[in-house]
Amino acid sequence: PLIVIDGVPVESNGLPGSANLLNTINPNDIESMSVLKDASATALYGSRASNGVLIITTKKGTSGKVKFNFNTQASAGMVADYVDVLSASQLKTLITDDAAVTGNNTYKDLLGNANTDWQKEIYQTAGAYDNNISASGSIGQKLPFRLSLGYLNQGGVLKTNSFDRLSSALNLSPKLFDDHLLINLNIKASKTSNRFANEGAIGSAVSFDPTQ
Repeated sequence: PLIVIDGVPVESNGLPGSANLLNTINPNDIESMSVLKDASATALYGSRASNGVLIITTKKGTSGKVKFNFNTQASAGMVADYVDVLSASQLKTLITDDAAVTGNNTYKDLLGNANTDWQKEIYQTAGAYDNNISASGSIGQKLPFRLSLGYLNQGGVLKTNSFDRLSSALNLSPKLFDDHLLINLNIKASKTSNRFANEGAIGSAVSFDPTQ
Protein backbone atom coordinates (compact mmCIF):
# COMPACT_ATOMS: atom_id res chain seq x y z
CA PRO A 1 0.00 0.00 0.00
CA LEU A 2 0.91 3.64 -0.35
CA ILE A 3 2.13 5.03 2.98
CA VAL A 4 1.30 8.63 3.88
CA ILE A 5 3.11 10.08 6.90
CA ASP A 6 1.76 13.40 8.19
CA GLY A 7 0.27 14.14 4.78
CA VAL A 8 3.42 13.29 2.82
CA PRO A 9 3.17 10.23 0.51
CA VAL A 10 6.27 8.04 0.63
CA GLU A 11 7.22 5.00 -1.41
CA SER A 12 7.11 1.88 0.75
CA ASN A 13 9.75 0.12 -1.33
CA GLY A 14 11.99 3.09 -2.01
CA LEU A 15 14.37 2.82 0.94
CA PRO A 16 17.50 0.76 0.19
CA GLY A 17 18.65 -1.49 3.02
CA SER A 18 15.27 -1.70 4.74
CA ALA A 19 12.83 -4.54 4.22
CA ASN A 20 9.93 -2.25 5.03
CA LEU A 21 9.60 1.49 5.47
CA LEU A 22 7.51 0.92 8.60
CA ASN A 23 10.64 -0.51 10.27
CA THR A 24 12.02 3.02 10.45
CA ILE A 25 9.04 4.48 12.32
CA ASN A 26 8.98 4.44 16.11
CA PRO A 27 5.51 3.26 17.24
CA ASN A 28 5.77 5.60 20.25
CA ASP A 29 5.71 8.57 17.85
CA ILE A 30 2.46 7.49 16.19
CA GLU A 31 -0.72 9.32 17.17
CA SER A 32 -3.14 7.44 14.89
CA MET A 33 -3.31 5.14 11.87
CA SER A 34 -6.10 4.71 9.35
CA VAL A 35 -6.62 2.78 6.13
CA LEU A 36 -8.21 3.97 2.89
CA LYS A 37 -9.16 1.55 0.15
CA ASP A 38 -11.23 1.21 -2.99
CA ALA A 39 -12.45 4.32 -4.78
CA SER A 40 -11.83 6.73 -1.90
CA ALA A 41 -8.10 6.04 -1.96
CA THR A 42 -7.81 6.32 -5.73
CA ALA A 43 -9.73 9.59 -5.75
CA LEU A 44 -7.23 11.18 -3.36
CA TYR A 45 -3.91 9.68 -4.45
CA GLY A 46 -4.46 8.35 -7.97
CA SER A 47 -3.06 5.10 -9.34
CA ARG A 48 -0.47 4.83 -6.57
CA ALA A 49 -3.32 4.01 -4.20
CA SER A 50 -4.51 0.99 -6.16
CA ASN A 51 -3.38 -1.26 -3.28
CA GLY A 52 -4.83 1.00 -0.61
CA VAL A 53 -3.41 3.79 1.53
CA LEU A 54 -2.02 3.62 5.05
CA ILE A 55 -2.27 7.04 6.69
CA ILE A 56 -0.01 7.63 9.69
CA THR A 57 -0.28 10.74 11.88
CA THR A 58 2.52 11.36 14.37
CA LYS A 59 2.29 13.04 17.74
CA LYS A 60 2.62 16.81 18.02
CA GLY A 61 3.41 19.30 20.73
CA THR A 62 0.73 20.91 22.86
CA SER A 63 0.52 24.27 24.56
CA GLY A 64 1.50 24.41 28.20
CA LYS A 65 4.40 23.47 30.41
CA VAL A 66 7.06 21.14 29.11
CA LYS A 67 6.39 17.54 30.06
CA PHE A 68 8.88 14.70 29.89
CA ASN A 69 7.98 11.09 29.32
CA PHE A 70 10.19 8.03 29.53
CA ASN A 71 9.22 4.42 29.05
CA THR A 72 11.18 1.24 28.76
CA GLN A 73 10.09 -2.24 27.84
CA ALA A 74 11.88 -5.58 28.05
CA SER A 75 10.70 -8.82 26.50
CA ALA A 76 11.88 -12.29 25.60
CA GLY A 77 10.98 -14.57 22.72
CA MET A 78 11.40 -18.30 22.40
CA VAL A 79 10.32 -21.16 20.18
CA ALA A 80 7.15 -22.60 21.70
CA ASP A 81 7.18 -25.88 19.82
CA TYR A 82 9.76 -27.69 17.70
CA VAL A 83 9.09 -29.65 14.52
CA ASP A 84 8.61 -33.31 15.34
CA VAL A 85 11.40 -35.16 13.54
CA LEU A 86 13.28 -38.42 14.02
CA SER A 87 15.87 -38.50 16.77
CA ALA A 88 19.46 -39.42 15.94
CA SER A 89 19.00 -42.99 17.24
CA GLN A 90 15.78 -43.45 15.24
CA LEU A 91 17.48 -42.21 12.08
CA LYS A 92 20.43 -44.55 12.63
CA THR A 93 18.05 -47.48 13.08
CA LEU A 94 16.19 -46.57 9.89
CA ILE A 95 19.41 -46.34 7.83
CA THR A 96 20.86 -49.53 9.35
CA ASP A 97 17.68 -51.52 8.62
CA ASP A 98 17.60 -50.18 5.06
CA ALA A 99 21.23 -51.18 4.52
CA ALA A 100 20.47 -54.70 5.79
CA VAL A 101 17.60 -55.07 3.33
CA THR A 102 19.20 -53.47 0.26
CA GLY A 103 22.83 -54.28 0.89
CA ASN A 104 23.73 -50.65 0.17
CA ASN A 105 25.98 -49.38 2.96
CA THR A 106 26.62 -45.93 1.46
CA TYR A 107 24.68 -44.04 4.12
CA LYS A 108 25.42 -46.51 6.91
CA ASP A 109 29.13 -45.89 6.50
CA LEU A 110 28.54 -42.16 6.97
CA LEU A 111 26.91 -42.61 10.38
CA GLY A 112 28.87 -41.27 13.33
CA ASN A 113 28.31 -41.16 17.08
CA ALA A 114 26.89 -37.66 17.30
CA ASN A 115 23.41 -37.10 18.74
CA THR A 116 22.80 -33.47 17.82
CA ASP A 117 19.38 -31.81 17.97
CA TRP A 118 19.93 -29.15 15.33
CA GLN A 119 16.74 -27.30 16.13
CA LYS A 120 17.98 -26.59 19.63
CA GLU A 121 21.36 -25.60 18.22
CA ILE A 122 20.05 -22.90 15.88
CA TYR A 123 17.32 -21.40 18.09
CA GLN A 124 17.74 -19.33 21.22
CA THR A 125 15.82 -17.36 23.80
CA ALA A 126 15.90 -13.86 22.32
CA GLY A 127 15.88 -10.77 24.50
CA ALA A 128 14.69 -7.33 23.46
CA TYR A 129 14.47 -3.90 25.02
CA ASP A 130 12.87 -0.69 23.84
CA ASN A 131 13.70 2.69 25.42
CA ASN A 132 11.92 5.94 24.55
CA ILE A 133 12.13 9.47 25.90
CA SER A 134 10.20 12.52 24.76
CA ALA A 135 9.60 16.13 25.73
CA SER A 136 6.52 18.07 24.70
CA GLY A 137 5.08 21.46 25.54
CA SER A 138 5.47 24.96 24.22
CA ILE A 139 8.16 27.58 24.07
CA GLY A 140 6.40 30.77 25.03
CA GLN A 141 2.76 30.82 24.00
CA LYS A 142 3.10 30.41 20.24
CA LEU A 143 5.54 27.56 19.65
CA PRO A 144 4.31 24.07 20.65
CA PHE A 145 6.93 21.37 20.13
CA ARG A 146 7.60 17.69 20.64
CA LEU A 147 11.04 16.08 20.65
CA SER A 148 11.57 12.33 20.96
CA LEU A 149 14.40 9.82 20.90
CA GLY A 150 14.04 6.04 20.87
CA TYR A 151 16.28 2.99 20.71
CA LEU A 152 15.13 -0.57 20.04
CA ASN A 153 17.38 -3.63 20.23
CA GLN A 154 15.72 -6.90 19.36
CA GLY A 155 17.34 -10.30 19.07
CA GLY A 156 15.90 -13.08 16.96
CA VAL A 157 14.94 -16.57 18.08
CA LEU A 158 17.11 -17.76 15.19
CA LYS A 159 20.72 -17.29 16.26
CA THR A 160 22.56 -14.35 14.68
CA ASN A 161 19.28 -12.61 13.77
CA SER A 162 18.95 -9.10 15.19
CA PHE A 163 17.24 -5.76 14.61
CA ASP A 164 18.34 -2.35 15.92
CA ARG A 165 16.62 0.98 15.41
CA LEU A 166 17.69 4.43 16.57
CA SER A 167 15.02 7.02 15.84
CA SER A 168 14.42 10.68 16.54
CA ALA A 169 11.62 13.10 15.72
CA LEU A 170 11.04 16.83 16.11
CA ASN A 171 7.71 18.55 15.60
CA LEU A 172 7.19 22.32 15.63
CA SER A 173 3.73 23.78 15.14
CA PRO A 174 3.83 27.55 15.64
CA LYS A 175 0.71 29.72 15.33
CA LEU A 176 1.09 33.13 13.75
CA PHE A 177 -1.08 36.17 12.94
CA ASP A 178 -3.38 35.75 15.94
CA ASP A 179 -3.70 32.01 15.32
CA HIS A 180 -4.87 32.50 11.74
CA LEU A 181 -1.77 30.76 10.34
CA LEU A 182 -0.64 27.35 11.56
CA ILE A 183 2.73 26.01 10.42
CA ASN A 184 3.51 22.34 10.97
CA LEU A 185 7.15 21.26 10.66
CA ASN A 186 8.16 17.63 11.09
CA ILE A 187 11.72 16.36 11.02
CA LYS A 188 12.35 12.65 11.48
CA ALA A 189 15.50 10.58 11.22
CA SER A 190 16.11 6.91 11.88
CA LYS A 191 18.92 4.39 11.49
CA THR A 192 18.11 0.70 11.33
CA SER A 193 20.36 -2.34 11.26
CA ASN A 194 18.84 -5.69 10.36
CA ARG A 195 20.70 -9.01 10.30
CA PHE A 196 18.61 -11.87 9.02
CA ALA A 197 18.71 -15.39 7.59
CA ASN A 198 17.29 -15.71 4.10
CA GLU A 199 16.92 -19.10 2.41
CA GLY A 200 19.91 -20.57 4.18
CA ALA A 201 22.14 -17.52 3.72
CA ILE A 202 22.94 -14.84 6.26
CA GLY A 203 22.37 -11.29 5.10
CA SER A 204 22.53 -7.88 6.68
CA ALA A 205 21.12 -4.48 5.90
CA VAL A 206 21.65 -1.00 7.27
CA SER A 207 19.43 1.92 6.34
CA PHE A 208 19.22 5.58 7.26
CA ASP A 209 16.01 7.48 6.65
CA PRO A 210 15.97 11.26 7.14
CA THR A 211 12.56 12.71 6.29
CA GLN A 212 11.16 16.19 6.58
